[in-house]
Amino acid sequence: MMRSMLWPFFSQQRRIAMSGNLNPPIDPSPDATATIASKDHGIPIRLATREITAALVWTFAADVLIFRLATYLSVAIFVVLTPILFRYAATSRPHSRSLAVCGMLSALVALRLLWQGSPLAIGSAILLIVAMSMAASGVVPFVLEGFLWFGRSLVDGANRISRYRMTHQAIDQVRNHHRLASIFLPAAAVLAFGGIFVMANPDLVSWVGTHVRSAWKFTFNWLSNFSVWEIPFCVLALTIGVGLIRPLRPFLRFGSNSEDESIATTAESGLYSAYRNTLIAVTSLFAAYLCFEFWTLWRRDFPEGFYYAGYAHQGAAWLTIALGLATVSLSIIFGRSLLADPRMPQVRRWAWIWSAENLLLALAVYNRLMIYIGYNGMTQLRMVGLFGITAVVIGFALVVYKIANTKNFWWLLRSQMLALTIVVIAYSVTPVDYLAHRYNVSRVNAGYSAPSVMLAVKPISDEGLLSTFHLLEHPDPIIREGVQARLAIREAELSAKLTTHWSEHQGATRMLAARLADHPELSTRFANPAERRSTLQRFKDYAMQWY
Repeated sequence: MMRSMLWPFFSQQRRIAMSGNLNPPIDPSPDATATIASKDHGIPIRLATREITAALVWTFAADVLIFRLATYLSVAIFVVLTPILFRYAATSRPHSRSLAVCGMLSALVALRLLWQGSPLAIGSAILLIVAMSMAASGVVPFVLEGFLWFGRSLVDGANRISRYRMTHQAIDQVRNHHRLASIFLPAAAVLAFGGIFVMANPDLVSWVGTHVRSAWKFTFNWLSNFSVWEIPFCVLALTIGVGLIRPLRPFLRFGSNSEDESIATTAESGLYSAYRNTLIAVTSLFAAYLCFEFWTLWRRDFPEGFYYAGYAHQGAAWLTIALGLATVSLSIIFGRSLLADPRMPQVRRWAWIWSAENLLLALAVYNRLMIYIGYNGMTQLRMVGLFGITAVVIGFALVVYKIANTKNFWWLLRSQMLALTIVVIAYSVTPVDYLAHRYNVSRVNAGYSAPSVMLAVKPISDEGLLSTFHLLEHPDPIIREGVQARLAIREAELSAKLTTHWSEHQGATRMLAARLADHPELSTRFANPAERRSTLQRFKDYAMQWY
């Protein structure tokens, strides 16, 4: 048997020696030996046990948690289970730092799904599952490579599954080592003697019978809920799961693997004057505009009828576009040709001045957003604006770092896409609705009523409603009763849904129900549904003066 397993390897070595090639190509896969040994006979069982076990658990979990339940809590459980399976089945050394970061982000996403899930949080979970697959395989999870990794998972999984064949060698190995007997014989003995002991005690017979009937009923209900789409889903989940657990090598990577810009020769760039004049021109323009911006929109009282939406909303968006264009311009100017020019340090001084001006421009964007937020409150869209300008600033900082350390284009592209992805994940795990409406509530309680318009007309999730309890005693009767009516409406909705499945648990909803239970006067005061709606409508009409 050993001779038959090693014969393909010795045959390959003999062919290499006869051809005179002393440096044969090396298969980087840790399964190279298994591949050679099983070229015609599949993967030996002893080498694929962990992989097959992980793939089966992955498929079962996907079927139960995603296809059957499909709730935020079930997805959170799947996200927590995924890194355990990847690490259990890994044969190569993982990229420890990336795996630790992805694991930490996955834990935050799982907590977010447990507290109050959202489609964006599910998208973040999918991205992190692919990233953890890459990190467990020893690959840094860059974004572009991640899309390719996920796209290849179906093909890799199908290729890998085609090699799962029960070979004669594997069967003989099981028989010779009595593996089946070592498992099933003790189990049979325990069942036989355990059954005798149960039959000797009537109470145990009743207890076991009850649980057996419950298990049978559960199994029957499970099978009765079988869907015609479940088998294709499980096949697809198994194929993708195997592709993520054991991807095929070699691993492809976009661009150069070197992070530093290699300058072969020193030569003057024909566009040196154009680049220098461009930097001088935009530096002068930015200086003039920043003086205008700080003179008109910083530290001043705005007149009645000030166009907040135009200046602070659309204006901030246009300034953000200017920052993005400046990022692209610096990337283009400091390309390979200029870095090889001996006069480059003179141009780089202008780049530092323009970079400082762009930092001031970013502060101006933050100021405009805060003007709009200070006028009539915080919303989810304004939180998106804050996170968006932060992502642009990080991207610009990466360009400055590239220029200072002569990093190449692919390093910049990978870093910027990674930074953007992390910002999106950070937004998805942030309790945006709670923070936004907690700010609005604090401003209304401080005597400034304009942010109440966001409490009246905007959709509010359960975590956002938790912050509105601070307005139940507000002195303004329209605001106070409007908030009470909105809470009473939500209480009626929760009461109408008498029972929920355990997988539908959401921490924010559970906490809101407990807080509502502490205020029974809400259901008493607004027992009439028509009165609830009319009171809330009166609150909306009153607050629209600040919209």
